Amino acid sequence: MNALYFIAFWACQLISSVLFKYGGIYPKYHWHAFIAGNAILLTASWFLIQLFRYFPQPIVIALCSGGTFVTVQFGMALYFKQSLSWVQIVGLFFIVTGIVITAYGTTGSLSLSKD
Repeated sequence: MNALYFIAFWACQLISSVLFKYGGIYPKYHWHAFIAGNAILLTASWFLIQLFRYFPQPIVIALCSGGTFVTVQFGMALYFKQSLSWVQIVGLFFIVTGIVITAYGTTGSLSLSKD
């Protein structure tokens, strides 16, 4: 159940990024996107606090920062129908590998439940 906080955090990050992009594309909605995106990021901050409550700091930082980057890259590419080059995909693979190594190296296992 606690692992759902990660999914909710990444979803908030993706939705706010989409709103910020729309604010950049359509200047008429700049402030609307700014306010809505930051309201969603406040929710993401609440999920982040919950994650720190249940998981060790290195796992939270690795999964939240790296996971957000990967989620936003893939999500924005799909949503705005922009393709990623093979070099970008390889780079994302290395980021995911780093996340796994960090998470595994911290606990000795990939369990997402608090012991």
